[in-house]
Amino acid sequence: MITMLKKLALFSLVAFGFIACEPSEAGHTELGALPQADYSLTYIDSNTVQLVSNSSGDPFLFNWDIEGVGTYTGESVEVFIGTMGTYDVTHTVFNQGGSASANGQIEILKDGPMPCIGAMEWLTECSNRTWSLAPQAGALWVGPDGNTTWWAIPATGPTDRPCLFNDEWIFSEDGTMEYDANGDVYAETYMGVAAEGCTPETNLTYPHDAWASGIHSFEIIPGNGPLPDQLKVNGLGAFIGIPKAANGGEVSSPVTSVTYDILSMTDVAGDRYMEIECDFGGGLWRFTLYSQS
Repeated sequence: MITMLKKLALFSLVAFGFIACEPSEAGHTELGALPQADYSLTYIDSNTVQLVSNSSGDPFLFNWDIEGVGTYTGESVEVFIGTMGTYDVTHTVFNQGGSASANGQIEILKDGPMPCIGAMEWLTECSNRTWSLAPQAGALWVGPDGNTTWWAIPATGPTDRPCLFNDEWIFSEDGTMEYDANGDVYAETYMGVAAEGCTPETNLTYPHDAWASGIHSFEIIPGNGPLPDQLKVNGLGAFIGIPKAANGGEVSSPVTSVTYDILSMTDVAGDRYMEIECDFGGGLWRFTLYSQS
C-alpha cells in the first residue's frame, strides 16, 4: 500500500512538472507590427540626390539599393550618379517585427563628372595622375581573406617582372583611364601565350588583345557607413594590377568592368600609395598602386 502511494505521489509530481512547463499566453513575446517604408528624394544637383527615409514603426536599420549604382545604409544618404538614365530604387527598413520595402525611381537627365573630392582627387589631382604597381614586396597579394596569405610578390618583383612594374594607369578628372603597358606585358598562359613571362603586347591575340594598352573609363562609387569607397573601371579589357582578377571569379578572357574596394590612401613625402582589393569569390586579390610626386 505504501509503495502504491509513493508511485501515485511520483506520478502527481511528474504530471505537475508537465503542467508547470506548459507555455502560457502571458509568456509569449510580441514582436510588434511591421514597419511602414516610405522615403523622399531631393535633387542636390543634376547628378546628386539625397534620399531620406520617412518610414514609421521605429525602424532601426535603413537600406537603399539603387540598381546599377550600389547599396547604401543610413536614414539619409547622398548618392552621385554620373550617367544619364532611370534607376530603380528599393528602400528597405527593419524593426523588431520584420521588414518592409518601398520602391521608386531616380531619373538622371544628363551625364555629369564626379566632383573632384576624396578618392577622385587622390587619383587625378583634379587633372590627371599616373599610377603603377608599387615597387615593393606585397604589391601583388592574394589570399582567402584579409589576414591569410596564399601568395605575395617578393621585393624582387620589379626586377623579376619588369614588364609588369612598368605598366601605367593614367586617371583623368573627366573619367577616362588610360592603360599604358609601355610595349610589353607580363603574360600568363590564360592570356593565350605559350609560356609565362614578359612578351611584347603585340603578341596578345583576340580576344586577349583587349588587355593591351588602351583607353577606358572609371568611376568612384562613394562608400557608406562600413562600406569603403570603390573604384570601378569600365570598358572591355579594363583592369588594374593583373587581368585575371575580376569580380566573382578569376577570368581567362576580358570582361567589361571590374570593381575594386579602396582600402587605403597614404601620402609619403608627396608620393601617393593606394591599396585596392578585388573580391573574386574564392578569395581576394590586393594591389598596391604608387604615384610619384
